[in-house]
Amino acid sequence: MNPKTNGDVGEPVVVPVADVVDAIRDGAHVSATYLQPNAHLPDIGFEVVERWDGRDAIDLVKRSGADSARSVDMTMLAPLDDQEPTPTRARVANTHARPKRVFAVSQVGLDGDGRITEVLWGQVDTARNAWARPEMRAPVADVVDALRTGDQVFALFPSTHGHMPDREFVQANYDGNVRTIVLFGPAAYAREIHDMDRIAN
Repeated sequence: MNPKTNGDVGEPVVVPVADVVDAIRDGAHVSATYLQPNAHLPDIGFEVVERWDGRDAIDLVKRSGADSARSVDMTMLAPLDDQEPTPTRARVANTHARPKRVFAVSQVGLDGDGRITEVLWGQVDTARNAWARPEMRAPVADVVDALRTGDQVFALFPSTHGHMPDREFVQANYDGNVRTIVLFGPAAYAREIHDMDRIAN
């Protein structure tokens, strides 16, 4: 949005919350537009907040004094329409696309059906071909979330020279609202999930 003309610079786009969090931390001002009859309400921006599980989210900036009596909350925003973009959606003040990150999984934990339930993984510095930060143990839901935001996640397979990256993970949904990850592409010798190292209990 152009702050001088109060007009859109480009078409509204649907993005994951992680992109908005990154934009705010990079200095962008992200404000809300409201449904009628609340269009007269003052401009209120979003801020980054921490959820109960430690993940980042966004919420309207809390105001004090007289402004707090206006009781502005998220219910006054237009709901996200899965079919067509609407001009009443919150917008980022400047174009900001979070660079795609690359992760690698070195160990997996499986359930009784052989599906991945947890991973030992970390972000990769592709320029140095090294870990960007130490690996950590995480539920598979974290990997699913990364894939949904456009990140790439590769499997590391044991070899005589350490772990070697090979196949890429994609999200898979099973009955009962079970979300996990599977290897992309046709079956490959010695390059299946059961060939990966397992997380020690």
